[in-house]
Amino acid sequence: MKERLDVITAKKMSLYTSGMWVSLLIGLLYMGIGILMPIDPAEKYRGTEFYEQIAAHPFIPHLWRYIFVAIGFLSIYWISTAVSTLRSKSYEWEGFYKWVTIVGYGGAGLLSLEWMREIFIMKVMTLYSTGNEMYRVALEVAAFPLDPDFIWMFGGFGLWYLVTSLLAKRNQVFSSKLNILGIIVGLDLIITMVFAMTDTIIYFDGGQMTVMQITALLGGIMGAVYHIWMFFDMRKNQTQFEKSMTALLEQKKSAA
Repeated sequence: MKERLDVITAKKMSLYTSGMWVSLLIGLLYMGIGILMPIDPAEKYRGTEFYEQIAAHPFIPHLWRYIFVAIGFLSIYWISTAVSTLRSKSYEWEGFYKWVTIVGYGGAGLLSLEWMREIFIMKVMTLYSTGNEMYRVALEVAAFPLDPDFIWMFGGFGLWYLVTSLLAKRNQVFSSKLNILGIIVGLDLIITMVFAMTDTIIYFDGGQMTVMQITALLGGIMGAVYHIWMFFDMRKNQTQFEKSMTALLEQKKSAA
């Protein structure tokens, strides 16, 4: 039985440690997007001008979207880590939280798929003006997003951050201030979904910008801080987590 407990502890710690580094990587990638999006020349335009700018300056628009693809894949790993760590102390809201976690996985997976699809569309849209009518119609159909109102990518993903941080705060998993930031990140993503659905636009000299872009940018900045902070918080409490896991498993052994 002792070997069994050692194996379970080793598995939990392996996920904890690797997830800790994944969180750091996600934070650094969010920082990269926060730097690239404001200097992306195409983001000031919409319609035909948007694709013309991408054709003229493709590197930055493509790069930060590829980073989003990577974040989506890594977030699937992070969700597994956060759920495992949280559930080592609490099983509150079990049915609801399982549903929220599935929605979170769906949001993370769709994040990768949607940004990958957008990169492909941006490449082929550069030929839009030179194609025949059938070609243009086909492109317009292909350009329709998988999640047009960002219900999964921002709403569902944000709901997972919100509920996970609320439960973590209630059960003293991770630091209290870090969990408060996680709650704010989740709320920001949900608000971003609302602005995406309403398509609220701000006009200024030389271009325009949707409110969704502003809240998404704020979410990216806060997401970067959250995940980098999470790395240091988990690293600081790594030994304590291992001890608590061992004690918990020993308690279950005694009860059995």
